[in-house]
Formats: sequence, structure tokens, C-alpha cells
Amino acid sequence: MTTRNVDKKLYKKCIKCRAWRPREDIEDPTDGHVTKRQFGRHESSSDGLQSICYSCKNVASTYARSKNASHRIRHHTGTRCMTQLGILAPAHFVKNMEDYLGYKIVTLVKALGRDLKEREGPKRKLRDALNEGYHIDHITPLSSFKVIWVDDGPNGDNVEHIDWAIFRDCWAIDNLRAIPADENLAKGASMEEQEEEGP
Repeated sequence: MTTRNVDKKLYKKCIKCRAWRPREDIEDPTDGHVTKRQFGRHESSSDGLQSICYSCKNVASTYARSKNASHRIRHHTGTRCMTQLGILAPAHFVKNMEDYLGYKIVTLVKALGRDLKEREGPKRKLRDALNEGYHIDHITPLSSFKVIWVDDGPNGDNVEHIDWAIFRDCWAIDNLRAIPADENLAKGASMEEQEEEGP
């Protein structure tokens, strides 16, 4: 797509890759196919959109996670928390995640790094371990925490709520550690076997 034949009301040029990408979802009237918009919202920009497209942001984010342990831990924690909370997750949870966790991500990263050095030696770096595929493990498993509880609603229907105190216990810094992926997966498998066998 060249500048000469592009409709600038529908498309915007990414300042990173220089490609013209949709400003909004565009539906093809012939087959109904929808091409999704490729720019995030940005209230303070002149057109209300970010200047870098989703594709470029994803590439930059992936690169940042490989170089920066804090970025990677933030992404991992946000993703896992959102999966755990599901549709009950508050709006803008990831943006305000530290308020819900009760600590700064940088504090968690430092604690994970110290713990890793104590277990694997003073030269061990958290960033390198994560790049080797280490997982962030819950010492007391995630499944042990009943973060979601159910209450009888006014019409007799079940209403789900989040117990934020239990959520914070689940994600407490002293309940988290970085361990090899195979060790974490083996731990998960053994927990499943115990649940099947019963107490």
C-alpha cells in the first residue's frame, strides 16, 4: 500500500515499521471479513491513537522481556493473575496490578534474584534463568488458594466474589520462586496424582 492510494481516514502509518495499518476495524462488504485495528488508544495524541502498531509493540515487548527481568515478571504475573481471576478481574487490573498484589514488581524481582543466588550460587542471574526457560513457581500451589468464593445472590443465584486477602497470600513474595520448567511441570503432575488418589 503506497501513500498515493491509501485512505488516511482509514489507515495510519506506523512510525516503526512504516507500514500503513487500519485505524479502526474494517469490514469487507463483499465477504464480511473484518480486519482488526492495529493501533492502541492514546488519549493525549492528536488522533487518539498510539504511533506504533500492535505488531511492532509485540516485537519490542518480546525483546524487552528477554533483556529485562522486571518486564518479563510483570508480563507473566499479569497474565497468570488475569487467568486466575477470569471475568471477575477489575477493569485496568494489569495497569494497577501492584496495588492488588500489595508490592512493587521490582521488589518481587529482587527477591526472586536473591533466592535464586542462594539456591544456585552467587553468580546466578534471574534474567539468564528466565531466558533458559525457568518458571515462576508457587511454592504452595495456585490451586490451593480459594481466591474466588460464591455467595447466594438476592434472586437465589450464585454470585462470585474475589477474596483479595487470599489473592495476596497466593501471590505473596515468599510463596514465589524461579525453578526449572521440568521441575515445575513435574511438581504439577505430582499434585494432580495426589488429587486423583485423594488424601
